[in-house]
Amino acid sequence: LRVKPIDEIESLYYFRFSAIDRPGVLSKISGIFGENQISIASVIQKGRRVGEAVPLVILTHRAKEADVKKALQKIKELDVVKGEPMMIRVEGPEPA
Repeated sequence: LRVKPIDEIESLYYFRFSAIDRPGVLSKISGIFGENQISIASVIQKGRRVGEAVPLVILTHRAKEADVKKALQKIKELDVVKGEPMMIRVEGPEPA
């Protein structure tokens, strides 16, 4: 039985960002996911402080770890993302 390299595995992913609340921010982040073949299952933004950082949670459909790592690196480079983004692999079925 061959063990797959981590970059080849597919999983659902949970992301939590602290992002500036202003028009176009979600578009930048979701665009990076799309460019890396990652489909978004759900997005939650709590709070509303225009121009300030607010929590942004994104759950993805199944995606390759290598694609997720590339996307996360590009998202970290955005000036609208503050602090270190959190990523957690989620085991189980696709969200309904």
